[in-house]
Amino acid sequence: MDSFPASAAMRERSPLILLLLLGMALLAFVLTSSARMQAMEQIREQADANLSRYIVSLQYQLDRHRDLPRLLASQQQLISLLEHPGNAQNIDTANRYLAWVNATMGATDSYVIGTDGITLAASNWDQPHSFIGNDYSFRPYFQQAMEGGAGRYFALGNTSRVRGYFFSYPVLQAGQIIGIVVVKVDLEDIEADWSDPLQDILVMDEDGVIFISTRAYWRFRTLGYLPEVGRQTLRQSYGNHESQPRAGRPPVGPAASRLTEMDVARISASRRYGQAPLLPLDIIRREVTEQGDLLLTLVDTPGISSDRQSGRAGHYLLRSRLLPDAGMRVAVLASLRPLQSSLLKTLGLGLTFYLILAALVLFFSARHRMKQQHQAELQQAHEALELRVKLRTRELTDANQRLQQEMEQHHQTQNQLIQTAKLAVLGQLSAGINHELSQPITAIRHFADNGRKLLTRGRAEAVTTNLAEIAGLADRMAAILQPLREFARPQQESGRSVNLQHLRQGVMVIMGSQLEQQQVDISWPEGLERLWVTGDIGRLEQVLVNLIGNALQAMIGQSSPRIEITLDSQPQWVRLSVRDRGPGLPPDALTHVFEPFYTTKPTGMGLGLSISHRIVHSLNGRLEAANHPQGGALFTLTLPSYSPQEHA
Repeated sequence: MDSFPASAAMRERSPLILLLLLGMALLAFVLTSSARMQAMEQIREQADANLSRYIVSLQYQLDRHRDLPRLLASQQQLISLLEHPGNAQNIDTANRYLAWVNATMGATDSYVIGTDGITLAASNWDQPHSFIGNDYSFRPYFQQAMEGGAGRYFALGNTSRVRGYFFSYPVLQAGQIIGIVVVKVDLEDIEADWSDPLQDILVMDEDGVIFISTRAYWRFRTLGYLPEVGRQTLRQSYGNHESQPRAGRPPVGPAASRLTEMDVARISASRRYGQAPLLPLDIIRREVTEQGDLLLTLVDTPGISSDRQSGRAGHYLLRSRLLPDAGMRVAVLASLRPLQSSLLKTLGLGLTFYLILAALVLFFSARHRMKQQHQAELQQAHEALELRVKLRTRELTDANQRLQQEMEQHHQTQNQLIQTAKLAVLGQLSAGINHELSQPITAIRHFADNGRKLLTRGRAEAVTTNLAEIAGLADRMAAILQPLREFARPQQESGRSVNLQHLRQGVMVIMGSQLEQQQVDISWPEGLERLWVTGDIGRLEQVLVNLIGNALQAMIGQSSPRIEITLDSQPQWVRLSVRDRGPGLPPDALTHVFEPFYTTKPTGMGLGLSISHRIVHSLNGRLEAANHPQGGALFTLTLPSYSPQEHA
């Protein structure tokens, strides 16, 4: 009997279910695309920031010693040695002087080479592996200096086997080169200072060989990503020696992942990286996105053999920058693991809300069908009662009782829907609280950045002050969350007092950076330290921050923005008025400005003033909006006064 209605209902629901499934698929596609773009942008920004920070650190390390060989080339102790290389006294004096320079300037090694390439004096003269007597004529930095210019070169030490950056400069006497001064700088400490587990640093030479890396097993391997213009620039910056391109070399670019035999022979002849095989990284896949980003999939854990299956594959975003003056390219490999977690989180939240909405749609659809069915049955019963009213009075009474029960159930369902609506509004209110938290978070970031700078300068007291301010902002952020509980259940506030001067200080801590950024002049009344009001300082700060934030938005684009805060106090109450110099409120907005979700801004949520109005009301105060006679919006905050003497 019931199979036909059930099948009919299923046929009616099938198009709706199909439409909901298509909507879910479309939403999943949109959410995935949006989340991928946002996550990639965050990863890209973080990679660029870390790349800039590392480049500054690397450049500083190199700049400290760049001009040291030029200075040493003018020292008489070294000139005397080169003029009389066989004099034992000159050799001893030069050795001790170079050791003193090394200890003073923080270099790794310093040494003097004759025009034949033989080392005459060195800072490590008293060490087991001294450079004295070694022939370095094959090094490009020696050849560059012998041509009369400053030389620089990165290589693995031929004697020390320690990676270093070499600076060289010729020693001139009567316009003739009589020798070379070389300073070696150790760059390995920069690797140890890097601590980001999701991003790796690579520094490559003009051939794409990685000589600095946060992963030891990537050193002296080739990445194979150097645009041709970058390689030519690096080679020209090194001069016409070991780094100069040779005839017959194949074209280079993103697809060139392995050095040619001529490249390997040339690098081996310079003994630049010792006996390193200079194998390419195990790059499984390269992909260039529409935004121009290069994505790499490579084996990022060392295996037992060269087989790619012996290591675990990782996905990375490559960001690099050319340093032609230093003859190197610096790159950041940012892991894409946060991208996957961001996609899953966004997709999970979005589909959860969509499924809730779909369930509500199916519920109301079923309810509508039940209502139609019920109305049809009621009509049939009414017609039957008219025909058999005298004979079936008892049946009519039973039908009326059933109708009353159904109406009661309908009333209960309606109450449940009202409660559900309240919970939905509570969720939207939490979004507004998130909006309010953005300003103290910005202030915390400001103090954190200042604290880092002050810490590097050794100003410990100022850093302690910044940390105290950050702790205070954290307490205030906790207080901002209080309206969530207040919206769901009103609570009584009694016996709490707030000093207006403390209130002003807290507001300026939160808003100071934004006021300074927009160059807004704000004036506060005098005598705030003598006045107290009944309330909660965290929630009152939230109200004033919201009012001042709205005033800032109203004055965007003005040449001389100004906010005026005035005070009017009486024995029983205190009134603070906040006036901006903006266009004011539209006439129709004055009656709706404190309603939830009402806003005059194209990007506003319409929750800030509604929350502020409810906070002030819970503190037995009033918040009123008007337009000032001389222009601009005027918000008046009236609060009960508090006397510390009476409550002592």
